[in-house]
Amino acid sequence: MGKFDNVFAGMVLGFIIPVVSFCGFWWSSFALGLDVKCWSITGIIVGILIDVMFLGKLVPKFYCLSKLTLLALYAAYSVGIFGFFMGVPVFNMIPGVLAGTYIGRKMKITGQSQDVFKEEMRKTARFSFVVLLIVCFCSAYISLLDPFTGANLRGMLNLSFEVTKTHIWFVIILGGAGLLLLQHVLLMTAGRMAYENIS
Repeated sequence: MGKFDNVFAGMVLGFIIPVVSFCGFWWSSFALGLDVKCWSITGIIVGILIDVMFLGKLVPKFYCLSKLTLLALYAAYSVGIFGFFMGVPVFNMIPGVLAGTYIGRKMKITGQSQDVFKEEMRKTARFSFVVLLIVCFCSAYISLLDPFTGANLRGMLNLSFEVTKTHIWFVIILGGAGLLLLQHVLLMTAGRMAYENIS
């Protein structure tokens, strides 16, 4: 593993651990009726301590993680980003791009051929497509249920006309298709660059 891989692994793992810890403490304290603010801060501190104690040991094993662990990481990033941006799916492309980079570097480090690399990238692209499609469906469901979606779009885009359900459907379909296509392009580009251009 080179410098890029150490930084990449440290960022991917080091960021998500405190986030998951924070969310775990937040939800637990909320469910148990405890002081949410206090326990949320505790969750962040615990996550940082876990980083300090274990991140150095996890980074060298980054490209040997099991599929289940990788799925958990992908799910954590997808759910976290979806929640942080309040159901707007634009930034849910990020896990796909990270996955493409991961596969590209893993195939390079393990000395896999171009054919194996391309097949793994196709599998990764299909998986990321399905996940983002589910995210888009969830976002669309929320948008269509919310009676203020039209007014919010009108105010956000400074439109002079009333936004109807037809307009919202148009944005959902066109925006969702564009998002899926853009993720595919970025994922494949990131994977190819990670495999071919990073030593």
